Amino acid sequence: MKTTIKALTLIASTVFAGQAFSAELVCAVYAKSGGSSWGNGTANCEAFDYSFSSATGGRFYLKNVTKTVKEVRWNGSARCSTTASTSCNATIRAYATNQATATILYTDGTWESTNVARAYYETGH
Repeated sequence: MKTTIKALTLIASTVFAGQAFSAELVCAVYAKSGGSSWGNGTANCEAFDYSFSSATGGRFYLKNVTKTVKEVRWNGSARCSTTASTSCNATIRAYATNQATATILYTDGTWESTNVARAYYETGH
């Protein structure tokens, strides 16, 4: 019984430790004309300005990557399809769903899928 408990504890600690070091997908939205941005560097970011534009610039990027990246496969609003870069520029459309995910392939043969990052943009008054 003690051996089983020790084994389960070891497995659980390995799983939770691995999750603590997982890469995180975050975003940034760049407001125009002196507007304001909130949440840049988190999984939910937004910006507001008075430019009356239909879109603004932004980017999705990876944080807490602990291994050497071989390739990143971007999905959603990120404009890059496949790249070795851990950052991808995006056009953030006003009042639209702008979200992205990424699949990271590491040089050691492992891979992981990221969380969903969401960017939001409002303009006008």
